[in-house]
Amino acid sequence: MRRKANKYVKFSSLGIQMGLIIFIFTKGGLWLDDYYHTKTPWYTVALSLTGVIGSLSLIIREVIKMNNDDDSKKN
Repeated sequence: MRRKANKYVKFSSLGIQMGLIIFIFTKGGLWLDDYYHTKTPWYTVALSLTGVIGSLSLIIREVIKMNNDDDSKKN
């Protein structure tokens, strides 16, 4: 039971990390668009997509790592 609870805590922290990464990259894009006075928010679009891709790769790596840890403990 304790092991299962640790997984839930790990996944909830991954969600928080994902949200923060996307938020920070989006705010950076907004700042760059404001700084360079762009008419179309290309910096915001590019950096927010970069944040999404980066956070998804973080989640995928962590899930693979958790799966490998579980497999090694079963054997």
